[in-house]
Amino acid sequence: MPTSFNIVGTFKHAIDLVRNPAGVMNAYKDSDLPVNSIMIYYVAVLAAVPFVAILIGDLWYYGLFGYLGFAGFGGYGFAVVEAILTYIGDVLSVFILGFVIWKLAPNFRSNTTQIRALKLAAYAFTPAFLLSILNIIPFIGVLVILGLLYGLYILYLGLPIMINTPKEQALTFTIVVVVVTLVIYFVISAIIAGIAGAIFLHSIGLLAI
Repeated sequence: MPTSFNIVGTFKHAIDLVRNPAGVMNAYKDSDLPVNSIMIYYVAVLAAVPFVAILIGDLWYYGLFGYLGFAGFGGYGFAVVEAILTYIGDVLSVFILGFVIWKLAPNFRSNTTQIRALKLAAYAFTPAFLLSILNIIPFIGVLVILGLLYGLYILYLGLPIMINTPKEQALTFTIVVVVVTLVIYFVISAIIAGIAGAIFLHSIGLLAI
């Protein structure tokens, strides 16, 4: 995992992980970095993929329908706000997933630190971040779910490697982590949707100040 701001190095590491998750995790499991380094040099860089893709996809989409009288400035404003809030939500989701793994680990005879749990969380989100480039075309952006599913496999594979979870408990641990994280994620998504929706309505004059 990159130890400094290196966009090329970050994406190379991410692609290597997707190609060979077990190999990369075994190679880097002992290279502990500060939490802020993981978040800034890896997570924040990869989270820029869905940010840019959503922004571009929504801008051309709302621009197209804007000419037909359906969106206009309100659509552009919503696109920008949605991209920004999604970026914040993505970065926050990785941190939350790492925190959940860290706190649940003792219940599954796992030995970990917050740093290693966060690194595993970042790895689990990597395929979804990379595949989020598909959001440039909103109609096929739903395929990002394939990245999330592969991320679950990386999480399952990484629990024994990264935090020494007994293999017989890895599946149960994965399921519990996913359930807890989904609850938190849906709360975050609801907040993001509410804020973005309010700004959108205000921008087209349907919501009073």
